[in-house]
Amino acid sequence: MMKKYLIIILSAIALGGGLAYFIFYKVMFKDSTSSTLTVSAFQVGVFSNYDNALKVADRNNGIVIPDDDLYRVYVAILYDNDAINKLSNYYKTIGLNYYLKEISVTQDFINNIKDDEELIKKSSSETYSTINLDVLNKYKELT
Repeated sequence: MMKKYLIIILSAIALGGGLAYFIFYKVMFKDSTSSTLTVSAFQVGVFSNYDNALKVADRNNGIVIPDDDLYRVYVAILYDNDAINKLSNYYKTIGLNYYLKEISVTQDFINNIKDDEELIKKSSSETYSTINLDVLNKYKELT
């Protein structure tokens, strides 16, 4: 009789431990894979020469980001689709040629730029440069 209880207790412990391990593993795995997300960078050029990239960045209120042997010039980085569409229309209106490049960022970065994106959606084009520079500087701190 004691053997039956011992087998039932050990089976329950093994089953509970297995389920706990499975749940813990899924939570840990989910956290590690979702820590990087994709955002859209408005890229206005890629250069092999830093000085040329800096000239384009200065002319367009952008930043230069080193990428291996190249220098990328971004004028905006956004996550929210409405903000991306609003800025895309603005850049088309002023004739700025850009390429939307997907880049990886952390969830913290996206949380930090949410207020900036809301400002872009609610404000006029006169304030876009200032808001974008704030977002770009937050991104530059990450790289």
